[in-house]
Amino acid sequence: MTILKKTAVFAALMIFATSAVWAQCTNWNEIEKKSEAEDAHVIYRPYLKNKTAADVAALSESDFKLAFTNWQKAYTLAPAADGERPTHYIDGIILYQAKIAKTDDTEQKAAYAREVMKLYDQYLECYPEDRKLILGRKAFDMFYSYGYGYTLETLEAFQEAMNAAGNDAEYILFAPLGELLVYLYQNDQIDKETVQKMFQQSKKIAEYNIEKDPPHPYREYYISGKENMEAKLAEIAKEVFDCSYFVEEYRPIYEENKADWETVNYIWQSLMQQGCDENAAEIADIKATYEELKEIEMRKNPCIDGQRLQTEGEYDRALARYQECIETTEDPEVKAQILYSMASILVWQKGRYGEANAKLREALSIKEGWGKPYLLMGDIISKRSTSACDDWNRRLAAIAAIDKYSYARSIDSSVAEEASERIARLRGALPSREDGFVRGLSAGASVTVSCIGETVKLRFRD
Repeated sequence: MTILKKTAVFAALMIFATSAVWAQCTNWNEIEKKSEAEDAHVIYRPYLKNKTAADVAALSESDFKLAFTNWQKAYTLAPAADGERPTHYIDGIILYQAKIAKTDDTEQKAAYAREVMKLYDQYLECYPEDRKLILGRKAFDMFYSYGYGYTLETLEAFQEAMNAAGNDAEYILFAPLGELLVYLYQNDQIDKETVQKMFQQSKKIAEYNIEKDPPHPYREYYISGKENMEAKLAEIAKEVFDCSYFVEEYRPIYEENKADWETVNYIWQSLMQQGCDENAAEIADIKATYEELKEIEMRKNPCIDGQRLQTEGEYDRALARYQECIETTEDPEVKAQILYSMASILVWQKGRYGEANAKLREALSIKEGWGKPYLLMGDIISKRSTSACDDWNRRLAAIAAIDKYSYARSIDSSVAEEASERIARLRGALPSREDGFVRGLSAGASVTVSCIGETVKLRFRD
């Protein structure tokens, strides 16, 4: 093809394209049938003026047909109406949205939705000064339209709308954008970087209009839209966002409630669950407040405070706080554990073995199948026998202690290893057959260990 021919073809294409745009932007001041276009406009307009799609869908069939037919005629003759306002495009969008509402045929709904999008595109061609507004309205309608909805095409429309409008983007975009991002991410159609980017962009727009001074007339709607978007994105937040997102999210709540333990504890635990580094500088103040309030709360709770005092070696105070705990708690598990802790102090720090055994028996009456109290009972026998029994009775006491350890192992697998270690250490302390022979006793005989008040069945180490 010669250069001359190529130039001619290009010129023809440009003329065709220009003619097409001009055709869809024609107004009635440019056509011979101006009066027909104006008459059709005057007939249909009262049915659309100040009406929503729902209002128009509620018209009688005859009124709707009259309105649609005359709009169609006015639009066909003069798409741009009088050339000063986009009335025919807007009214056409409303009419087709009404048609969508009036039919149950999904294919027909999708076809009408495509007409809506064509009208938006023509509107943009003819009234580019309305681009900021119309791209947003188009994206919004795409999301709620058959054939578009939760698609990448719809997401691209939202992106184009926000890019074009910037801080002038309407509040109506935020809630559907949240729905769209979550759906597409969960269905592996977009990555987390896309979610982060579009969320941050929309969040900045919302915050600009929320913080605007003087207040934006739709400020409350921006707040609601942002909250709805964030509530939906919470479903994927843990997968998509890093620690900084959650710090920023919780920071205002923390600042308003930094003296409230429940709020600060919730925030701190949430940040830890998100994988935040507890030593990160950006949450150092939250950590300090959390630890300060935690200490105060621990001192209020006698159960927790008792544990603290026990750890710090304040055994008498720990026993007193533990007693308060037992008298106030309604949780049987907590009560059993505290009784065990009291028994432990009574054995190892106070040497009050009788009281310790009483606490252990009370704990076992609350919590069945628990091996730890039996281990401690065995330890009590071993300790008591060291100071209270002669050599023979100490050997018999070893049998009694082993019996406790063996029973603990039989009912509670979690203490099996610990029990086995204790049993192994005591086997060498059992009486010999010679010891039994001298006393006229054989294996299996019941023998009372008077120094500790136990009865055992005699067995030997050899």
